[in-house]
Amino acid sequence: MKPPSSVQTSEFDSSDEEPIEDEQTPIQISWLPLSRVNCSQFLGLCALPGCKFKGVRRNIQKDTEELKSYGIQDIFVFCTRGELSKYRVPNLVGLYHQYGIITHHHPIPDGGTPDIASCCDIMEELEICLKNNRKTLMHSRLSPPIPV
Repeated sequence: MKPPSSVQTSEFDSSDEEPIEDEQTPIQISWLPLSRVNCSQFLGLCALPGCKFKGVRRNIQKDTEELKSYGIQDIFVFCTRGELSKYRVPNLVGLYHQYGIITHHHPIPDGGTPDIASCCDIMEELEICLKNNRKTLMHSRLSPPIPV
């Protein structure tokens, strides 16, 4: 028995259905001044490079090359491995390594918060990056950059 035609079409919003051309705009980075905490550095914030989910179609290679061209030396990644797969960038951490970018991977499940020990680890690593004048960026899931 054949299902009704209304059931044959996909009822799910999947990013696997039709190939759509990757986004061609440069990755947007917001630079957060840290002068309020007596630091002369800026911290970069951006959405997930290479993300492919729903209406978002970033090119992972292009985004990573852009981050490298901006002089990014360290990146803090808060996505879990499962989320990286969901957003179709399962090899992002490895790609950063190939580009010589130091990756600080601290997976925090979407909607979750890190425990105090993890927060302390993240803050210590960030402090070392900033004290050593390393150009540092943080990103997570689909969050758009915040205006500064």
